[in-house]
Amino acid sequence: MLSVHMLLSLTYIVVFLTGLFLFSAQAMIYATVAARSDAENRATAVGWVSGMGRFGAIFGPWLGGQLLATGSHTAGFTAFAIAGVWSLVFVSLTGLRRVRSTSQSGTPQLSTTG
Repeated sequence: MLSVHMLLSLTYIVVFLTGLFLFSAQAMIYATVAARSDAENRATAVGWVSGMGRFGAIFGPWLGGQLLATGSHTAGFTAFAIAGVWSLVFVSLTGLRRVRSTSQSGTPQLSTTG
């Protein structure tokens, strides 16, 4: 939505909702990783997620600046949307792995290692 030209008041609403969902999602990612990890690997998993988040916080603005410098004004939004879709795919794959290990043994397992 932010790549589409719209009224200023509507832009403010879209920016507000984007910020709201972005910061909520960041906290929920940590909670999801902690819930899906076993006790022995939980700290490492949350550390990796935090590290990748910090990498994205540095790489994202750099990529946006590079795309803007080349004249691609809307490509930054597309690139960040693609990153979001990849995140959805990877989180979904971890959920499938947990469901698969539960269905094979008949009882839920806390470990997601195969």
